[in-house]
Amino acid sequence: MATRSPTAERVEALIRRLDGTPLCNECIADRLDLSSAAQAGAATQGAGGVGGFELLKASCGLCGEPRHVIRYKG
Repeated sequence: MATRSPTAERVEALIRRLDGTPLCNECIADRLDLSSAAQAGAATQGAGGVGGFELLKASCGLCGEPRHVIRYKG
């Protein structure tokens, strides 16, 4: 079984805290002070479709931009 990175755990925790709010990688990176949106993207791609996380094209709940986002459907 593969272990998740600390970054992936932080990203997933943020998405869960904002229960149902769609978040883009740019806003996730900004909120968690990550070095790039690509770091957030790696974590969201791994979480998408698993454990209540859903990837979709929608407006980000933080910046309002139409982007690829992730949300927690719990």
